[in-house]
Amino acid sequence: MFKNDADALWLPLGGSPPALHIAPMPPRTRKSAKPDRVVRDEEVEILPPRRTLPLDWSVIVPTVAFGTVTGFAASLIVGGGGVIRHAVVGVLGMLVGQGIVRLTGWRLNTGYGFLDDAGMAVIGAILIILLARFIA
Repeated sequence: MFKNDADALWLPLGGSPPALHIAPMPPRTRKSAKPDRVVRDEEVEILPPRRTLPLDWSVIVPTVAFGTVTGFAASLIVGGGGVIRHAVVGVLGMLVGQGIVRLTGWRLNTGYGFLDDAGMAVIGAILIILLARFIA
């Protein structure tokens, strides 16, 4: 009978609910680094264009080094060779190992976080090597 509670309140008084007029909201603004300047949303660039790809060598070098070591450890178990191959297999093995941890919850429990991650990376690298041999 009534669309909402507001209609039920207005009808006994003999009238219909008043027409709602909603004023447009003023444009949102953001504070800039300078406290006395306000920047409108239309002027804000969320992702500014970049001309070069930013490389963070402090992340890339240890990742490749760790991947090379884990790829070498995996190649000692199932065979294989080559430093580039060790690095590629190790980095892919780290991704696969972390995927296994996230999907299944399985984890090595040595008591040391670094050894747990290394073990899962070696297991992932072994799976990558076996998958590559199966495909080839």
